[in-house]
Amino acid sequence: MKEILKKNSKIIVIVAFLLVLCNILNSVHPFVMKRILDINLEDNNIQNILAKLVITYIAIHIFYILSKTVRNSVVNRAMAKILKELREKLFCKVLKWDMLTYEKYNSSEIYTRLTADVDNVSSLFLGILQIVLNNLVYILIMVTFMFIADVRLAIIGTVGIIIIASSSYIFTNKVAKISKGLLNVRDRENTQYSELYNKNKLTYLFGLQKKNTKICQNTLDEELQYRKKYVFLEGCIYPLAVTIQAVIIYAILYNALNINIGISLGSIYLIINYIKECRGPLNEIILQLEDIQTSYLSLKKINNLLKEHSYEDIEKGEKVENLKGDIEFVNVSMQYGQNKVLKDISFHIKEGSKVTIAGRTGVGKTTLANVLMRLYPITEGKILIGGKDTSKLRIKDIRNNISYISQTPYILDDTLKNNIILGDATITDEQIEKVAKEIGFESVLNKFKDGLYAKIERTQLSYGQLQMVAFLRAILHKSNIYIFDEPTSNIDLKTEDRIQNLINRITKESTVIIIAHRKSTIENSDKIIYLKNGKVDLIKNYK
Repeated sequence: MKEILKKNSKIIVIVAFLLVLCNILNSVHPFVMKRILDINLEDNNIQNILAKLVITYIAIHIFYILSKTVRNSVVNRAMAKILKELREKLFCKVLKWDMLTYEKYNSSEIYTRLTADVDNVSSLFLGILQIVLNNLVYILIMVTFMFIADVRLAIIGTVGIIIIASSSYIFTNKVAKISKGLLNVRDRENTQYSELYNKNKLTYLFGLQKKNTKICQNTLDEELQYRKKYVFLEGCIYPLAVTIQAVIIYAILYNALNINIGISLGSIYLIINYIKECRGPLNEIILQLEDIQTSYLSLKKINNLLKEHSYEDIEKGEKVENLKGDIEFVNVSMQYGQNKVLKDISFHIKEGSKVTIAGRTGVGKTTLANVLMRLYPITEGKILIGGKDTSKLRIKDIRNNISYISQTPYILDDTLKNNIILGDATITDEQIEKVAKEIGFESVLNKFKDGLYAKIERTQLSYGQLQMVAFLRAILHKSNIYIFDEPTSNIDLKTEDRIQNLINRITKESTVIIIAHRKSTIENSDKIIYLKNGKVDLIKNYK
């Protein structure tokens, strides 16, 4: 955040300058009126003096409007620019995390940081703080002009402004607390109404009408008490401020008319006008305090993400464009935090074979595939592909040589073709249609008017069809190693047979690793590796 603010420091300085300029111009109006009221009526040149002051008053007003327009334009542009840069920086930071860092946050947290929290922070620096500083500067300038006009009256006015500010802050704080309590009660009411409505049969069967009515009545009574307090305190703020203001004005008039006769009419007008003007800015500052707290919390949350130092450098390591050969796990262990998922795993997979990883849910089957693709680091042992230690190879090359179908197929908000090729322009429509026909996916293509160029959404395809899209991706990217995580789940038997035949054909040129439960998949494998409690329990060789 500091870097972004430093980068936009010139804009911030311009905004600050325009802010001060606008407030000075806005505060000068009463000062010009003071000069008009203080004109000596016996002066022979009164008409010229009055004309100059009126022209000055109008000129200041026009200049103020122009300055305020320019200020608002600069602020809005700066806010949009900082918002874009902050969101861009945060998004790029998140995209470069390693998988272990992703595990620390859920998707809703990241989404909230990128949207609502970024908006809050942007509003803090160029919205909320601008309002607060604008009003503070405005008050300070008015107080300064008060002292220029008359020191004694200015002291009375300043004390009055402090009293108004303190009382307004105290009452506004109490109203905010009551408002939060009221919202909590309303939430409880909604929960109670929902439960009573959904469980109305239990209410009738067990005669709970009186008990439930009493519960609701107590909650409603609690809400009524909060509302009474809220109405009372909310109603006190304005009359209290007006009363204090009236007392101050009375004190100023009394001092000016009875104690110090030498004070001019213009000075009395100026100070009374400024005291009345201060009440609005004070209320705005107090109202922004809660928003400042909210925005500050958002800033802390964003900084926590920006402070994450995890970075996956996919270009680091030995370059190997065509990675192929036998796959070997040698005493491999891996853990998430304190939880050890893989424990001293060793096995060997021959190039061009089809191997199934089997076992109950949670034994580490998918994790095993993840460490092979270097999505997660291993804590002990080593993984070899073609005799090369994967920890010393470029992550980019490892993943370019592995095609993967996950248990949860992902769909982008794009055309069907772009969801299949994923940016690989070398894959043609003819290639896609050929593989689609082999696995029985052509019926899905035909249901769309624009075929491959139809824009699709997740809800338009069944889970099985989504899996077929993911399967097409993997096949068409022609890799040396294929990993299928439950490839035939949620697919009918006819389609499963086609996929099994296609996998058998792929195995002639590539190594295939299948994570599966289905008996048909397991029986057609060259080797089955059974996992239990994160360890290799049994290895069966069929070929």
